[in-house]
Amino acid sequence: MGAVMIRCPRTGQHIRTGMIADRRRFESTPVFFAQVYCPICLTEHEWFAKDAWVCEHEPQLSEEAVA
Repeated sequence: MGAVMIRCPRTGQHIRTGMIADRRRFESTPVFFAQVYCPICLTEHEWFAKDAWVCEHEPQLSEEAVA
């Protein structure tokens, strides 16, 4: 299970859609259309399932990057 993500069309940053899904099931769902509010550019974005992906793991900084 992971967060369904899209790319903000204005900034290119990855944003969460608010959906949680299993990657295999999400990839096999029929095409659907949805909207999400982007906290980065403060705009409502429309997106299709084909443009989204499931992020199962949050990127983490290594200890070396933090030191």
